[in-house]
Amino acid sequence: MSLDPASENKTEVEIIERANGFDGVFRVGVFKLRHRTFAGDMSPVLTREVFERGNAAAVLPYDPESDTVLLIRQFLVGAHIAGRPNRPYQAIAGIVEAGETGQDVAVREAIEEAGCEIRRIERAHAFLPSPGGSSEYIETFVAEADLSAAGGQFGLEEEHEDIRAEVLPALDAIARLDDGSIEAGPAVVLLAYFARHRERIRSEWRGGAP
Repeated sequence: MSLDPASENKTEVEIIERANGFDGVFRVGVFKLRHRTFAGDMSPVLTREVFERGNAAAVLPYDPESDTVLLIRQFLVGAHIAGRPNRPYQAIAGIVEAGETGQDVAVREAIEEAGCEIRRIERAHAFLPSPGGSSEYIETFVAEADLSAAGGQFGLEEEHEDIRAEVLPALDAIARLDDGSIEAGPAVVLLAYFARHRERIRSEWRGGAP
């Protein structure tokens, strides 16, 4: 049986019950549901746990004059538990609060996490990092910034943040992506986008200068 092309990426879902499995800084929802299958009938009742982290935004500051980018490092417990380097290079990022847009978050977090004021901003990819078990949706942006004096220690004391901002040559950051040493999801997505569009972005943001 073939499906209507308009329905190929979305199917009918019946939520039968929703309960809180955990409710703290983040929330885990426990859902009993059925969904329309590719064969056209409804599935049996399924129980699925969903990590409800909220929407987020990430930003890669880029200085077109020096052809450099800014990435941050901080201790990440998830990376540690996974047995991976626990202070990996990552993109500046934050949770989208009520009344904010992803772009608002990019501007705010760039100041909080790196002391960096961004100028022009370009939306890159938006993605679902783990849709099989999380509802998180992340928007990403590349933003123009003067990185000539950037870098150093940042973070909100009340949130116990211990962040180091580092400026890297753009081609060095892309090489680190290619050799697998950059693993944090938003940084991977952003640098993959940036690598494809770097020459155009640099030309446009420098007024067409080579």
